[in-house]
Amino acid sequence: MPVSDRALVAYERPDGRYVLHYAHWGASDGLVERLTPATPFGGADPRAEWAAGLLRDLLTATGIDPDSVAGRVPAEAATAVDPMPLAVAVTRDGLVDRVAFGVHRALVVVDRSFDATTYAAVPFDLAPVAGTLDGTAVDPDAGGLLVPVATSVTSLRERAGGAREALGAAVDGGLDPPTARRALRETAARWVGADRLLVADGPGP
Repeated sequence: MPVSDRALVAYERPDGRYVLHYAHWGASDGLVERLTPATPFGGADPRAEWAAGLLRDLLTATGIDPDSVAGRVPAEAATAVDPMPLAVAVTRDGLVDRVAFGVHRALVVVDRSFDATTYAAVPFDLAPVAGTLDGTAVDPDAGGLLVPVATSVTSLRERAGGAREALGAAVDGGLDPPTARRALRETAARWVGADRLLVADGPGP
């Protein structure tokens, strides 16, 4: 399966922290519309009361019991979001650190009212688009930006991809990578406003 649609989905808890889940196709347009209080994991059956009950308990959990969670998911269940959580009680600031840039392509944040915001994941590492950096895959540890999506996550990812390609060419032309990284951040800030970006700085300079 292609990896381009992998995403993380975070559900807000009453204490302001988040329960974090994985969605293999979560970075594609259409997931948000499937997430409702009755179908919190994007299942097709609104009568699937197990899903709402499971999420309700996870929203106050202090740990994960994989056997207990698995025992509550029907064998025939088909959901867009994996009901098995990756983590519970993640802070808002800690969400960005859970994103593996180059692997996860989006983060979907679902608030207590079930309003969802999708963030496109834009890696700082320009190695795949700059020949002089001699790399073929994004280094997840290099960090990146989470850019809120207004309408289409696919369109925003294409726009960000174009910006990365242009900066990769600039690096090949002599621009130093730290400057290119700052330029990428400034470009995204012009799109949505600097205060709306979530940033994972990574270990870079």
